[in-house]
Amino acid sequence: MPPRPEGQRRLRLEITVFFAYCLIFQQWFLKQSMLRRVGFVVGLYLAITIPLYVAFHSNACAVMANGRIIAVAADENIARKVMGDLVKFKTSEAGRPVDVLEKIKYKGIRINQQDVLDQEALREELASALTFKAKGAAILVNGEQKVFLKDIQDAEALLAWLKTVYPVEPGDQLGFKETVEVVETPVDLENTLDLATAQRQVLLGTNKIVEYKVKDGDNLWDIARAVKIDLDQIIFTNPGMDPENLEIDQVLYLSKEAPLITVTATRETTVDEKIPCPVDVRYDDKLLLGEKEVITEGVPGEKTVTYRISRENGFETGREILSQIVKREPTTEVVVKGTITMVASRGGSVRLAWPCDGDIVSPFGMRWGRMHEGIDLDASYGSDVVAVAGGTVVSAGWDGGYGKQVQISHGGGLVTRYAHLSSIEVSVGESVDRGDVIGLVGSTGNSTGPHLHFETIVGGVPRDPTNYLP
Repeated sequence: MPPRPEGQRRLRLEITVFFAYCLIFQQWFLKQSMLRRVGFVVGLYLAITIPLYVAFHSNACAVMANGRIIAVAADENIARKVMGDLVKFKTSEAGRPVDVLEKIKYKGIRINQQDVLDQEALREELASALTFKAKGAAILVNGEQKVFLKDIQDAEALLAWLKTVYPVEPGDQLGFKETVEVVETPVDLENTLDLATAQRQVLLGTNKIVEYKVKDGDNLWDIARAVKIDLDQIIFTNPGMDPENLEIDQVLYLSKEAPLITVTATRETTVDEKIPCPVDVRYDDKLLLGEKEVITEGVPGEKTVTYRISRENGFETGREILSQIVKREPTTEVVVKGTITMVASRGGSVRLAWPCDGDIVSPFGMRWGRMHEGIDLDASYGSDVVAVAGGTVVSAGWDGGYGKQVQISHGGGLVTRYAHLSSIEVSVGESVDRGDVIGLVGSTGNSTGPHLHFETIVGGVPRDPTNYLP
């Protein structure tokens, strides 16, 4: 007799195993109490009949995402059609295939008909509840996904553009301070940025971009104080802007965050530099403090220095000397300085230098119903402002209506103030001599135009500066 086919032998084995399980189940079932037998039969009945009942008696279709009902359609065909149309629309909008991130299932349910969504409402509900992803690219900064774009080409274009934002010197080697990578990955369409938006996000370090439109009379210092953002940060995030020449209606992008990516530049350069001459200072009690006379002119030396210069986002952060060769040693300069301290009580006997070129356009005294505690000198914007005598800088910075201002203590209770400057060239604690440039004429603070407001303060009380000027 020929052997049975392999399929018949497998069938017989499966039947034998089935009846063996049935026999085991029968023995287990007969050992149970009557109550447990009844409970088991009822549970088995419900497990079989309820799904059948719902399947044959449901009046709607639930759309489920990851096991959660997110919308209810009239039937499964409508639900599938709306879902398919929505995916096609998202694919067309993205310009590349789009998938739904969640696991979608359709389940028949019984529900009040008023809760069933029409096709338009169903589409809106699905669009808001589901996550649509497409093939795209992510820029990783120190291993963390920060920016999402539609493709690798856009991501690489963004990084290439970033290296052109800040000034570049000949010989610069450009790179990034952070570890920056571009990877291909599915990206959420809601988080995918166009190239222009991504550029602003990388520069500003945030999606919350605040735009500020420059108004008449604005200057960068006032804007920085008003929005409480560091001045350098505004310059960082607005490359190409001229801080000294803002235009009305010019748009500035403001953010307190640091740029997401820091552009580094390093280069080596060799330059010839002067070596300052040593100064031999001698003192003469016939000269006022701050006055000086050069007895012997010094001659600066010369040297050739090779530096490695480092910059971050356009600002120099380091200058390492690699080598230097002295070509000529400097000679010593001999200087005589005065030691007579200006005593405030001398009043008009003290003679100060004029702080800048220009006529007095507003004198000391009452003006517009209140005390004008100094004199205003007519001067062109950006012209030099000098120390009227030697002393120590005790204040340098913004001071309310004075705008950018400098105060110098000359000893003997005399302090001079220079206000409305466009820039400050000294710092607190610095010693200055008579005639040293301390700032430039401007119109900062409460000012109607470029001029210098100059005060002489004696023992804490403002005095008429003309009493001290030649």
